[in-house]
Amino acid sequence: MLQTKPDIHEIIENRSIIIHFQPQVSLKRKAVVGLEALSRGFDPQSGEIIPPTLLFEQARDTASRLALDRACRTKAVEAFATLHRREKSLMLSMNIDAACINGETRGSNHILNQVNRFGVSPGNVIIEIIESRCDDTRALLEFVRFYRSHDFLIALDDVGAGFSNLDRIPLLKPDVIKLDRSLVHGVDRHFHKLEVVRSFVQMSNRLGCLVLAEGVETAEEAMCLLSNGVDVFQGFYFARPAPGLDAVPGMADKVDSLAERHRENRTQQIAEDKRRYSSYDLTVLTMCQDLAESPAKAMNADLARFVDIYPSVECLYVLDMKGNQISDTVCNPARLKTGKRFLYEPASAGADHSLKEYFLPIQAGLEKFTTRPYISLASGNLCTTISHVFYHKGSGRHRILCVDMNREDEAARPG
Repeated sequence: MLQTKPDIHEIIENRSIIIHFQPQVSLKRKAVVGLEALSRGFDPQSGEIIPPTLLFEQARDTASRLALDRACRTKAVEAFATLHRREKSLMLSMNIDAACINGETRGSNHILNQVNRFGVSPGNVIIEIIESRCDDTRALLEFVRFYRSHDFLIALDDVGAGFSNLDRIPLLKPDVIKLDRSLVHGVDRHFHKLEVVRSFVQMSNRLGCLVLAEGVETAEEAMCLLSNGVDVFQGFYFARPAPGLDAVPGMADKVDSLAERHRENRTQQIAEDKRRYSSYDLTVLTMCQDLAESPAKAMNADLARFVDIYPSVECLYVLDMKGNQISDTVCNPARLKTGKRFLYEPASAGADHSLKEYFLPIQAGLEKFTTRPYISLASGNLCTTISHVFYHKGSGRHRILCVDMNREDEAARPG
């Protein structure tokens, strides 16, 4: 621990900054594709290393923040230049303090000048911006426009953190979206986090940008993210920050092992899904056959009987071919979240389901449809809804049986 607070002005003046790099790994390519530059200071008096948080805390005024930011960027480009000469495809990710981007600094061209000075190709540099720290949106847009015109790539850092302004994603059109470690941590165990990640991946695919997950600490997190469309990873699981060539460790064995585990898991999951959905189809078909012969007045009693027979069934209800509910919603009472009845309430007879995901495909002509897992508005649990058309002999009309199957046992399964 440092005995005294470092003199930030002396550190800046003497360039008492060291750069460590942390690899960014593509599992599909089985290679290190980039390095993020991370700055540490060192006390000129004692020689002790100054952690990044403490270093940047000492730059309290605007001038010091800008000077420190530029000193760190200069050292980062200088340190990367040696690696760049050996491996031309390697990318440098470099943070910029967005609070320093304003009308006075936006035309300095500091990053471009340093890249040219040390012979690094602009196309190999990713400028990482935490957009929530910039108060001057116009200056930020001009900054991004200028550096993109010179072939730099732009990354939005800490996306998914508490204060990220998602409206700036379409505004800045980033090339890379870095998912914050708070979103990545435990993603393999938390369905809600996984759904947020999936939404970012889907959006990024449509916008043509790359998703990078930072803060990956376990193989399970990496496999879960890989299964859901993330390919580039950064975190302690792969490597800790290190100086120079030490930052590009031989991780072939780890990557190969992870890829093999991923293949095995996906194969097992596909087999499990096949068995699961075959069981679902048989269960729902059996119900439809029983309901087809049942009097209309006995429909609710039959649904209640099905709940007793099939423990994986959470809720049952019947619709007409216009999407109107014609039965009660019969649920397994043990599965309802009694503490959240305001949010989650089974629909009553007469409810309109015509815009629901499980009805629209039936309206389009399918005989049956199975949704992806989602949080049920009837129970508050993770479930899959299967909708299946059957012909009800008593009324002489086609009906739709909807069955909510409980999926809580696999709340954040990677597949």
